[in-house]
Amino acid sequence: MTRQIQLRRGSAAENDAFTGAVGEITMDTTNNTLRVHDGTTAGGIKLAKQSEIPAPYTMPSNYDFVVESQAPTSANNYTWYRKYKSGWVEQGGIGQSVAQSSYNIIYPIQMRDTNYTLIAFAKSPHETSSSTIHGCHYTGKTSTESTIIAVALDGNWLAAEINWYVCGFCAE
Repeated sequence: MTRQIQLRRGSAAENDAFTGAVGEITMDTTNNTLRVHDGTTAGGIKLAKQSEIPAPYTMPSNYDFVVESQAPTSANNYTWYRKYKSGWVEQGGIGQSVAQSSYNIIYPIQMRDTNYTLIAFAKSPHETSSSTIHGCHYTGKTSTESTIIAVALDGNWLAAEINWYVCGFCAE
């Protein structure tokens, strides 16, 4: 056998004058809506009906939000990205360069062109301080990849952990 649950109910005016207990739900019979109470707010908090919520196409055109993302894992070579509705993308990762060599970054998301920002810094694995940052420069910047060269403060190449960040518009 099923059970019937009946909530307190009343007109909009009656609900406006009522202060329900914390977590109590009442029904507004004038507007056919529910109200959630917090124990202090007279009338509670009115819940919107689906018909009162703007449809997605009415969202202002200048709103931007993340539509796709990736968290860094060993399976994706510790790269991450956030792709926005507007086509803007932020992406980054961590890699290792070898002394007298360079580190090739393959972007998870292809950039529209080479007019994007690339920031990279290096930390030698032999450094004991996590705040020791060395310089980097890049070569071969394309829409899909870049090559990073880590340089110590004295101008010598070094083996280093490379942290990189790219932002701009994606190809799609």
